[in-house]
Amino acid sequence: MKKFSIATIAAMATVLAAGQASATLIDFAAESLGNERGVADGTVLNTAALGGLNLSFKAGIGGGARDFAYFNDGSSQTGVPTGLGTCTRLDMAAQCNPSYDDVVAANEWVQVGFEDGPFNVHRVSFAYPSDVTAPSLIKITTSLNGVVTVAVMSFAQAASKSFGLLDSIRFEFVDAEFVVASISDVPIPGALPLLLSGLAGLGFAARRRKA
Repeated sequence: MKKFSIATIAAMATVLAAGQASATLIDFAAESLGNERGVADGTVLNTAALGGLNLSFKAGIGGGARDFAYFNDGSSQTGVPTGLGTCTRLDMAAQCNPSYDDVVAANEWVQVGFEDGPFNVHRVSFAYPSDVTAPSLIKITTSLNGVVTVAVMSFAQAASKSFGLLDSIRFEFVDAEFVVASISDVPIPGALPLLLSGLAGLGFAARRRKA
């Protein structure tokens, strides 16, 4: 019985550790830092900051009107957010012109498609100008195998929501400007390191009793 318990504890620790290691973070803020630019609709990118996934990008104004998905490096500008936004006009260097038109604003939306297959979206974080607060609303449209779901929620709600498996996810302006900072697929409990250390301690104690 003792051997079985130790084996069970070890197996649980291994599974939990593997779950933590497999967490994928799509970090639009990191992708934008030092690499600000807009991309045409249908562009597929795969970088370390984007979790090593094939992601497609699309943006629009008021439905199907032209817009560009825009990686906005706002780190050097006070009050300007860093992450995935939109831009209506790009210059020859793929920079937003005018430069202030680099967030998702009135009537605009930006969409991310998961080209490798459905992605398990558990939370989405946003950045917004300093005068915008978390209770402001955002419209999020998700798709899986042709089934479309639309929801309006606050930035804070989206940051803790499990959306499940998705083919694509679209973020649309409701009442506040924003950029998408990141998307995560595995929520890692804050108490996980404590749990793992506790399991390790149990295993060590059992080994000492055996000796």
